[in-house]
Amino acid sequence: MDKESPVLRSLDIIEKRISEKLTVENIAGSVYFSKYYYGRMFREIMGETVMEYVTKRKLTLAGRALLETTASISDVAFNYGFESHEGFTRSFKAYMGVTPTEYRKYGLSAISQKTVKGKYTMYSKATVEIIRELNDFIAYAKDTAQTVRKYKGQANKLFWNNVADKTDDYADELKTILDRIGSIAEHPDEITNRFTIIKTIEDCSFKFNLLAFGVSLVVMRKQNDGSDAQKPLCTKYYELAGAAAFKVNKIAQFFNELSALIFEDMRNTAAEKIKEAVEKGKAAVEHVAGYPNIKKEVESLVNEFSSTPLEDITASQFDDYMFRLYILHFAGDLDASSTDGADKAAFGGLIKFKESLSEAAHFFKTLVKPESCGKNECKKQVFLQNVAFQTNILLFYTRGEMSEDKLGQYMDDRQKAVFKSICEKLNNLIHLTNNAAGETSIDEVAGILYNIKTDMLFEEIELNKHGVSIRLIALEIGSLADRIAKELSKK
Repeated sequence: MDKESPVLRSLDIIEKRISEKLTVENIAGSVYFSKYYYGRMFREIMGETVMEYVTKRKLTLAGRALLETTASISDVAFNYGFESHEGFTRSFKAYMGVTPTEYRKYGLSAISQKTVKGKYTMYSKATVEIIRELNDFIAYAKDTAQTVRKYKGQANKLFWNNVADKTDDYADELKTILDRIGSIAEHPDEITNRFTIIKTIEDCSFKFNLLAFGVSLVVMRKQNDGSDAQKPLCTKYYELAGAAAFKVNKIAQFFNELSALIFEDMRNTAAEKIKEAVEKGKAAVEHVAGYPNIKKEVESLVNEFSSTPLEDITASQFDDYMFRLYILHFAGDLDASSTDGADKAAFGGLIKFKESLSEAAHFFKTLVKPESCGKNECKKQVFLQNVAFQTNILLFYTRGEMSEDKLGQYMDDRQKAVFKSICEKLNNLIHLTNNAAGETSIDEVAGILYNIKTDMLFEEIELNKHGVSIRLIALEIGSLADRIAKELSKK
């Protein structure tokens, strides 16, 4: 703590003087150290240089000012010690992932607005990366929506405005989780929400992908309605969907790194809480007198609890310990009351033991994510569920294209029979995927999808100019088969 005290004291000084032109030398002087010794201590404790920390704090507070005031960007920059608008913009984008203009325009998220101290600095670095990636993508999606609304090649304004609205809605969904991510640095136990956060991001990625596919399908159907002029917008949406998928993978990686770091700290904290509970248990044993049976049972429980390694303790064991302790306290309390409460003091330690054990149990359970299957098995099930879900979507669109108001009017009986067979294959595939028991079944799914793709591309040629939408669906089916093949190659 001797080293930490001046560094932590200097953080308060930095906060008070954050709008000034700070240097390592004048901060070090305020805590009566040489700049070299102070700088070395700061980096050792905070994990970054003094000026890296100061710059990030200035940018964080400048970001808050952009959202909470109407001051010009130049004024905000000067207020926090930046010498030019351009320099501030470069630094802001590098840190926040977007320019100050985009940040204010789209109401994006600040990196943590609180001073982060000690080990939490490492947490904040990971959350900064996640927020930066999300800010960047949200601004990209919002810009795409604006481009669509202003695009001069539009042939159907109502349709494209609807597409732009959906784009904004999906981007806004991502904005709702920014604050939750930012709070992890100050409240690391909230990392248990990462599953919900990642799922929200994955769901939005899926929606952008589906939007790109749906937009292209509508445009391709209208071959004589200015579709060529609208193809750049289709391309833009596929680029947006690709960026979303890329961000999901990147953010998931950051979350995995953050989770590993935080869970290690949480395991250490859990070990400390268990150690504390054991000490309270030993003290309780010492105070129990006159009740040898209860004393023996408490001692046995404490010994069993203290001799079990942390990695071998389960949530159900904690429940068992708590239940046994409840029975012992209940029995002791009844016995003591039968003697006019004269012996109640002998069981006071049990109450403290029970409280300490309860606290350790509650904390321990935040480390555990109950699963009904092993890690690899659950991952496989999730993958297969996604394949079945995506196949269902492709079946829906294939059936839609077969209807009489679309391609059905251009098909002869042979083609209708072929597409009916394709739909049956896709439907059977969904059932096969939902019940796939081994690698052979998954491999079979990929093979069937490739065959369906080939059949559809042949029929697209037969349908001539009317078959472009079928080509798009066929390529999506092939893309799904590629993803399955890629997953198999990891085995």
